[in-house]
Amino acid sequence: MPQDIIETIGSELEKRMALKALALPMLPQVTTQVLSLVNDVNSDAAELAKIIQSDQALAGHVMRIANSAAYSPNAQMTSLQQAIARLGMQNMAEIAMAATIGPKLFDAKGYESLIKDIWEGSLAIAVWAREIARQGRRNVESTFLCGLLCQIGRPVVLQTVLDIAKQDDVVIDQEVVLQLMKKYQCQVGAELADHWQLPSAVAHTIEGINVDGPAKNFADIVTTIKAAQVFASVTAGDRDYQVDNLIVDPAVIEINLYAEDVQQLIDKADSIHSTIAELSL
Repeated sequence: MPQDIIETIGSELEKRMALKALALPMLPQVTTQVLSLVNDVNSDAAELAKIIQSDQALAGHVMRIANSAAYSPNAQMTSLQQAIARLGMQNMAEIAMAATIGPKLFDAKGYESLIKDIWEGSLAIAVWAREIARQGRRNVESTFLCGLLCQIGRPVVLQTVLDIAKQDDVVIDQEVVLQLMKKYQCQVGAELADHWQLPSAVAHTIEGINVDGPAKNFADIVTTIKAAQVFASVTAGDRDYQVDNLIVDPAVIEINLYAEDVQQLIDKADSIHSTIAELSL
């Protein structure tokens, strides 16, 4: 019976994708502006401060995180300009993007906790990816954004599946939902990335992280995100990390992380978890 439901709903979902009829959420304007700014080599801190200040709630949220122990353990900042000067445009832009892209963009009544879990998992992948990129001297900037949005197709699949089930008067359980999200998240995520006009690295990451073997495009970023998924998963439970288990994981091997690299990353785990916790609030 569940397989019949999966096939029926999956068929309708595929039809909506083919007709470009998915209900895709709008990317908040402030997020679009921040993304445009960080991709503009001629942008400056004053422009970023102006964009963030245009939304009082966002400005307050960004300043709270910038002043948190995870970002500023030894000093308190009183203005966005000061925070940008101290933390850098990239850090501040990432805080702003994490604050404006999240669970509130999606409508899935009864599954709010699942969307929250997906988002917090994405934050963990993004922060771990940034640290792994730094460890390997890779492109830190694009890596964080790609990690943040690598699972963005999942909540869209979720809300579409619930809409189809309601329309057809079909009762589904969470296991069916999870299977459909797993099957269609890449296709739907790539469509959402195109709809939001995100950097091409994001779409290629969404498509590449679930493919075995080397990625065809943006291989450095895709392999970094794959490794970040491993670190995020391994460190999600207790803090008894086994470096020996991590270094033999295929994703960690693929990115050429050696035992000392893994150990240095694990040594930062408490700090990384503090950052994830701040960004998820």
